[in-house]
Amino acid sequence: MPNEAVRLRGATKRYGAFTALDNVDLDIHRGEVFALLGPNGAGKTTLINVVAGTALATEGTVEVLGHDVVKDYRLTRRAVGLVPQEINFDPFFTVEEILRFQAGYFGVRLQDERIVDILKNLGLLDKRHANARQLSGGMKRRLLIAKALVHQPPVLFLDEPTAGVDVELRRDLWTYVKRLAGEGTTVVLTTHYLEEAEELADRIGVIKNGKLLVVEDKKELIARYSKRTVRLLLEQPVLQLPASLQLSGASLAEEGRALILAPGIGEPLGASLTAVSASGLRVADIQTREPRLESVILELLRSQTPLVHVQGNGKTGLERPLPPPSAPSVPGLGMRTLYLKEVKRFLRVPGQTVLSPLITTALYFVVFGWSLGGRVREVEGVPYIRFLVPGLVMLGIINNAFLNTSSSLFIMKLQGTIVDLLVTPLSYLEMLAAFLAAGTTRALLVGGLTWLTAVFFVGPSVPHPFEALLAAALVSVSFAAAGLLVALWADKFEQVNFIPTFVITPLAFLGGVFYSASMLPPAFRVVLHLNPIYYMIESMRYALIGVTAEPPWQGFLVLAVLTAVMVGWALLLLKRGYKLRN
Repeated sequence: MPNEAVRLRGATKRYGAFTALDNVDLDIHRGEVFALLGPNGAGKTTLINVVAGTALATEGTVEVLGHDVVKDYRLTRRAVGLVPQEINFDPFFTVEEILRFQAGYFGVRLQDERIVDILKNLGLLDKRHANARQLSGGMKRRLLIAKALVHQPPVLFLDEPTAGVDVELRRDLWTYVKRLAGEGTTVVLTTHYLEEAEELADRIGVIKNGKLLVVEDKKELIARYSKRTVRLLLEQPVLQLPASLQLSGASLAEEGRALILAPGIGEPLGASLTAVSASGLRVADIQTREPRLESVILELLRSQTPLVHVQGNGKTGLERPLPPPSAPSVPGLGMRTLYLKEVKRFLRVPGQTVLSPLITTALYFVVFGWSLGGRVREVEGVPYIRFLVPGLVMLGIINNAFLNTSSSLFIMKLQGTIVDLLVTPLSYLEMLAAFLAAGTTRALLVGGLTWLTAVFFVGPSVPHPFEALLAAALVSVSFAAAGLLVALWADKFEQVNFIPTFVITPLAFLGGVFYSASMLPPAFRVVLHLNPIYYMIESMRYALIGVTAEPPWQGFLVLAVLTAVMVGWALLLLKRGYKLRN
């Protein structure tokens, strides 16, 4: 195993004309606690993101445990745990469910003992079965840390883990970080609480405007840039510093009421105190101020002169035990976990996802089937109420495949839980397969229940059951892929809702749900044949009632081509990390 847990060479990240990370060279040693400090917008989170895989470096190389984070992403993401800066949580699941899902993404079957150990150390054991939305802000931040630890990563990134939490929690987390580091875990910490960095870090890195200014052992850094000061409160204020003290670097403060001595690191105070005594000044009180990291960082950030970048030897990690062995990975478990989680999310809100379309279908049969059925008794030799069934089934499949998939991915983007997925070793193809399989399952469930609702009105006869299942599956996959495309593209809910409201629903209603092509004038038939949803409905009509205005093979060909285009397009955007990996 290489000595460097993380290695960056020439790492650069640009967003258009803005350079967030500028040619960074950095080694983070195995087994150390490394604090990366700097002001807001300095590039700390960007550096973490290019290592963890949620962003791709524009230039340079980034390695974790000797493996390139792009070429060997499955290995590097398996080795990294990330606690993001922003709080995110999934409101549909409990604490335990969230941890099991997160472990599953990494291919890890989370044992009860491991869950108890993590939750106990983070003070969440009594919240094991609580819904995540019921947690306080501090508890949600603890949950972030728990998620990052479920796969036992040898490298842990903590991006401002104690921001906005109380002092007690902060101290508890310090204790836990020290324990992890003592077990051999490499910890990379960003924080604005310099006391935290001073307490935990072995080495300090300072970054500003995307440039790494200095990297050095904490004690050596403090010794290099900070000074010890001694404050002497005088019995009587003086207007001018005695000549015997002027050469010693002493200075007056507080309008002559205090004398400040600033000996160098390791320099004895005896000579300065002797000079004070010889000057005749009488001292009422004395205070010493040891060098602090806060003054060092302020001095570094305010400096207008170029700073020397010192990597230093730091902690090699060899004097610490190796990190505990990673939990065994189960092939294919990550994809299955994502699929299961998506299906469960769908079933957690049955009133919205299942009951609503069934009620709508029943109303269609009542309003259109019974009302119009008395006037339009037959269409294509089939009773009108039976003629409606294929179109309504297909309408339910289309809407649910699209809406559930698009809303699921978009909510993950909106809530920030997409990070939980991006840091995992799941491939783009596995992500796509899981989302499409879940979307298809949900759509087929709604389509099947829609057909069962129709059975109460028209009976259970299905002339071509295999073709019905094939048509339903192709349409489900196609519109689930379309939902992914829209979710990737959209930046707000209005954009997600635009497609079903102004594209899918009009095309479905104009695609022959309630009428046959033979009922239209010739000019309207031409327009109808340009609508792909028309062929979907006709394929289902052939399968369910044995009647179609088009050759069956033509409808299935359109379905197959549309499915291939949508799936290929979605896979291409996922590979590019479109609006996901910035």
